[in-house]
Amino acid sequence: MSDRRVVLVTGSTDGIGRATARALAAGGMKVILHGRSKPKVDAVLARLTEELPGAEIEGVSFDLGSQTAVRRGAEQILARVPALHALVNNAGIFADERTLTEDGIELTFAVSHIGHFLLTELLAPRLEASADGSPSRVINVSSIAHTRGRIHLDDLTLSAGWTGYAAYAQAKLANVMHALELAKRHDPAKLVAYSLHPGVIGTKLLRQGFGPIQGGPVDAGARTPVRLAAAETVDDPSGTYFSEGTATQPAAAARDLDVRSALWDASLRLCSTTNPKRSQV
Repeated sequence: MSDRRVVLVTGSTDGIGRATARALAAGGMKVILHGRSKPKVDAVLARLTEELPGAEIEGVSFDLGSQTAVRRGAEQILARVPALHALVNNAGIFADERTLTEDGIELTFAVSHIGHFLLTELLAPRLEASADGSPSRVINVSSIAHTRGRIHLDDLTLSAGWTGYAAYAQAKLANVMHALELAKRHDPAKLVAYSLHPGVIGTKLLRQGFGPIQGGPVDAGARTPVRLAAAETVDDPSGTYFSEGTATQPAAAARDLDVRSALWDASLRLCSTTNPKRSQV
């Protein structure tokens, strides 16, 4: 059995996620690649395996926008890896039209927050059980856009006043709040949670959402999640938000305890159960 630490990186077929997965595999961690498309996951898996002889890399494919698919994906992961030490919730989208998923959730919020919320809950027991000498980590890739977001508790699907940016900013704010709530709800000796703004990076999402902006290299965007996932010891308090690698106070909206708690409860309701962990294990 491999004694490598194991990390799952969502949305790792391109952009920051792929750069993160590659760097972690090159550094000696066992990496589980994730993407929505199995052919794309298989293609990236083949390429990275060729580029990194001796690396241990596997692939898994499921749609974060479908709770049924997330549950099946979590089942596959739990069946394949007896230990899981880090989860990098990196996948995200910037939609150009308002769409509801099969679960009735606005697509941006479903993929970028609810899918990751559910996946984290399903994997949290395995993450905690895998903490041996150092806590396991959940790392949410957010954005500086969270500072302009608002959690619309009375209308999370943004049926009134939807814009691509409003949906994106709400989801990115939810990522930061999710990490803060995880930090509050878990023993930091077993599980720590972080969120981060990777910088303005030249990714597909940047082009889709913001036009022909010249962003930085994806390797630069991957630096913080790689450092947090790979570090042998934890030096930063659970819940810390990083902006381009520097621990920074997140937006005031993210620090609103009442809204954070209400978002957690709403996320549980949207996952169709009051205890998504037990529905799967």
